[in-house]
Amino acid sequence: MNLEDEIAVMTYLESFVTAQRLAKIDTVLAQRSRYLTVVAEDFHDPHNASALLRTCESLGIQDIHVVENFNTFKARVGAASGAIKWVTLHRYDEVEQNNTLACCQKLRSQGYLLVTTSPHLKALPPEAIPVDQKLAVIFGSERYGVSQQALAAAEYQLKIPMVGFVESLNVSVSAAVCLYTLTQRFRALDLKWQLSEREKLDLRLNWIRQTVKNSEALERYFWTQVKV
Repeated sequence: MNLEDEIAVMTYLESFVTAQRLAKIDTVLAQRSRYLTVVAEDFHDPHNASALLRTCESLGIQDIHVVENFNTFKARVGAASGAIKWVTLHRYDEVEQNNTLACCQKLRSQGYLLVTTSPHLKALPPEAIPVDQKLAVIFGSERYGVSQQALAAAEYQLKIPMVGFVESLNVSVSAAVCLYTLTQRFRALDLKWQLSEREKLDLRLNWIRQTVKNSEALERYFWTQVKV
């Protein structure tokens, strides 16, 4: 769809959305970012998948890259509080390839530094990870953590220092702590962390589609009866 048609259909669908809802969409959109992205490698617990989506959406992180070498990423819609409608999932689930490496290669080609979560001594706390370049933070499976392939591909390792008897946190809790700290840090700096104007336009149209009931039918009507 070219830019002119995209604006036309969005304007048409806007007529079915309240002014208050449109204002909310624009407010949220202004805080959306792809400066930091998240990789979920072989999650198997739907609760953790749902919690991760909810965390990312609430912190303004738009993209979640889902690696499915052994496990299928399944989020519970209710538990995710509808977050799955507002974020973008990128799945890596090819049967005959190493999906972790495919994901890492794609993100690196897009200019991301790769950060794995790891309890190793050389790992840095979220306050010390450099945020002057785009980051992709990789969270591993609940049982095994991040894979050796992810560890080998990453430029940095990230950990949450523990001072109690418990040596680790649940992966969804770890994600919330790490991502909150990292997003607060890069938003406080003079960095271009916002979406481009075209990205905002594309996402705004998608969110309006999610908001309007029977949006697909309305779009068909628009192209056959309104847009002539």
